[in-house]
Amino acid sequence: MLTSHFSRTEWWIAAAVAGVALAVAIASLVPARKDWWKAVLPVLGAAVFVGLSAPSEEADGDPIALPLFTATALGLALMRVAFAGHIKRQQERARSGQPWERLTTRQKVVFFLTFTAVVALMARFL
Repeated sequence: MLTSHFSRTEWWIAAAVAGVALAVAIASLVPARKDWWKAVLPVLGAAVFVGLSAPSEEADGDPIALPLFTATALGLALMRVAFAGHIKRQQERARSGQPWERLTTRQKVVFFLTFTAVVALMARFL
């Protein structure tokens, strides 16, 4: 693991950076710019959950919630980048008043496998 030497503070910093990256990725999906704040809500909810489930400073346990949150948040942010072309086409269709294209089974499988691979690789290297 590249982060095996991380202290608890460094994990909190990494989780905060991952949360910001995820919020930016989600904000880019919000159709109306005035509703950008809605992108922050899932990230704040996850941060509260991670904060409540993290062991206290006195506990000797590893902060497993922080690496999981970091890997998942960065994985989702990277998936936004990886599928930017498809997302852009869908957003253009929505802006022009056309319905979104329905995802095929193959597209769903590709997305799921890609997301699983990204998070697994990040969990391995974080």
